Amino acid sequence: MKINEVLLFELYFDDLQLAIKDRIVQQVGSDVSEIPTEEFRKSLADDGFLMSTDELIKALNDMEVIDSADENSIVPKGKIANDVTDPDAEDQGVDVGAMADDQALGAVKDNLPQ
Repeated sequence: MKINEVLLFELYFDDLQLAIKDRIVQQVGSDVSEIPTEEFRKSLADDGFLMSTDELIKALNDMEVIDSADENSIVPKGKIANDVTDPDAEDQGVDVGAMADDQALGAVKDNLPQ
C-alpha cells in the first residue's frame, strides 16, 4: 500500500468513528435505550459509509461505545435494554428505607437504660 492509500484509509475510519459517535450521542440524547441496527446502518449509509451489518457491529465493538449489539438492536453504553427494564414488573427488591428505620430503632433501643 502506498502512503496516500494508508492515509486515506485511516481518514475514512476516523470519519466513520466520528459519524458513529455522533449518531449514538443523538440517540442517547433522545432517551432511546435501544437503536435498531438496520436503521443505524442506513443512516450511516446516507452519510456515505456503506457497510454490512456484521462490519457495523465489529466497528461498534472495537470502538467500545456500546454495551451490546446484534443484528436487531444496539444498546449504547450507560443504557439498559428495554427487556431488562420493565416498568410493569413487580418490585422484587427489599424496602431499604424500612430496613434502615428498623436498624436505627433497634440501635436506639439498645442505648436506652433498662
